[in-house]
Amino acid sequence: MIDFHDITVRDQRWIEPILHAANKPGADYTFTSMLFWTNYYGQVGRVGDFVTQYLHWEGRNIYLFPAGQGDLRAAVDAVLDDSLRRGGQTRFRGVTADAQAFLEEQYPGRFRFTPYRDSFDYIYTVEELTELHGKKLQAKRNHCNRFEAAYPDYRVLPLTADQLPRCRAFTDEWYRLHFLENDPADYALEQRAIGLAFDHFDALGMTGLVLEVEGEVVAFAMGNPIRPDMFDVNFEKARADMNGPYPMINREFARRIAETPYRFLNREDDMGLEGLRRAKESYIPDLLLEKLLAEELPA
Repeated sequence: MIDFHDITVRDQRWIEPILHAANKPGADYTFTSMLFWTNYYGQVGRVGDFVTQYLHWEGRNIYLFPAGQGDLRAAVDAVLDDSLRRGGQTRFRGVTADAQAFLEEQYPGRFRFTPYRDSFDYIYTVEELTELHGKKLQAKRNHCNRFEAAYPDYRVLPLTADQLPRCRAFTDEWYRLHFLENDPADYALEQRAIGLAFDHFDALGMTGLVLEVEGEVVAFAMGNPIRPDMFDVNFEKARADMNGPYPMINREFARRIAETPYRFLNREDDMGLEGLRRAKESYIPDLLLEKLLAEELPA
């Protein structure tokens, strides 16, 4: 069986080289996502030069489709053997079109594929989010213009170690206010994930920005690279009682990334939250990265 274990920051040194070699575009295939969302995605394990994750949930063995370089068939066989030994139904998550094609070719008729809309990644060009071109993004430009007019002395600061306590306090208040109108269970995993991001911000090489008005944090964003041409926005929070801090931090973070070689921003999925889905769709993604669940059919 595969030796799965609870992921820690120490695993970064062996997982990241494997993920970099795999060069996948999905947010599932970043070390930070594996670490931040471990309560949702499960334990991590190595299969040769591949990495996967495992979670047993409602009688199913759910694995991240293996990522790495080399003999993918051997890696998938090892996962299927692990699942057989554990008993229960086997599912792969994070299955993109190339992975689906591989499974259909190598294991014809063995899997049923179902799109999982809540997990689709929203991917945008950095240039588009920086410039907010055209009629389709005019409303975003207007929000930014109104914010700049209302708060001409706003400041954009790098999210460094000295800013982390302020952003933690801001985040705690953000959740407190959202819990008044929403089920705390909807945000429990995210709250834990963002806490891990704060705890290990420097160790993980995270990058972030803070938007400040009159000395107070009104928004922040942070993330890390997925691959040489793509940057992942892990978290973004802003005050809901002001006009424009969300579009502003979005634009300013894109401008910061525009100074680097990264050409695309992956703003991850919407977790099935209706408001978050509307917000991410309103920016007109360049690519909505489809992911499927591959369910092994009974023999």
